[in-house]
Amino acid sequence: MARGNGRQIVFEDDGDRTLFMALLRRELTRQGGELLAWCLMDNHVHLLLSVPFDCLSDTVREVCGAYAESFNRRHGRVGSLFQGRFGSEPVESETHLLDVVRYIHRNPVKAGMTEGCSYPWSSYDAILDSFYGGEPGPVAHLFDSDEEYVRFHRYVDVSPHMGLECRGGRFSEEDAREVAEGVLDVAPHEVGALPRAKRDDRIARMRAVGLSVRQIERLTGVGRGIISRVKYAK
Repeated sequence: MARGNGRQIVFEDDGDRTLFMALLRRELTRQGGELLAWCLMDNHVHLLLSVPFDCLSDTVREVCGAYAESFNRRHGRVGSLFQGRFGSEPVESETHLLDVVRYIHRNPVKAGMTEGCSYPWSSYDAILDSFYGGEPGPVAHLFDSDEEYVRFHRYVDVSPHMGLECRGGRFSEEDAREVAEGVLDVAPHEVGALPRAKRDDRIARMRAVGLSVRQIERLTGVGRGIISRVKYAK
């Protein structure tokens, strides 16, 4: 995952998005890599890549660097476009792979941009279309049918946020909001207004993925005494 410096917008229009994808595919071809799933949001990018491990940093750095130069030139801006080093996490099992694919494709849904996962700047539709013709890729091969693929994406992903660093069993303050948004179906500040059972369920989701009582209190406005009493799966 790579996001804009200070969460600023990194794609002003479809021309920017087209350029980024062209640079990415060119670099993956050069490195002998493969793009398995992806999503371009306004201020961040999610990519599921299959590349030789020693090429990963060079691949992402080359793409983001070339894109930032073009973006700055095109829009008359200066300075860093992306925030520090990209975040990455190895995918080590089929279950983990599926979690990541669903998380990536549900980003526009969680952001309120779409009702379903169909979104012009993600791989969801392309993978779905591969069931009807052409050669299905590695992700499509994990499903028995297009119906199973669609049904799988309807479940809300309550897995830990992919690509954010968790130190000592806790996420950083910087990443806490994004982690919460990744496991909730409402905005964090709306949790406190939910009926008790629904409120406690959302608190349990946040605690289960590693957010601290203090972080949840700050994000939701719910008192720490209430948060501490909520039972959750560790």
